[in-house]
Amino acid sequence: MEERTDTGDAISVMEAAEVLGTTHLRILMLIKEGALKGGQDGNEWIVTRESLERFIKNDENVRAKSTCHSACGGGACSGHG
Repeated sequence: MEERTDTGDAISVMEAAEVLGTTHLRILMLIKEGALKGGQDGNEWIVTRESLERFIKNDENVRAKSTCHSACGGGACSGHG
């Protein structure tokens, strides 16, 4: 994962998780996979707004939500559609 020094127009991974309806850990994985652009700014992990908007526009957020591996039965989480 890349170290970011230019925070520019970025949001925290927690905010990005809220926008996508997923967890901050999934956002970190999406950064690692290259699906989102971001990195660490000091002690905080951030995501660029541009990459988040592109992710949403390309409908890749469906992949972000489809990570349920629990025994939710297919309805208790938002990862089933």
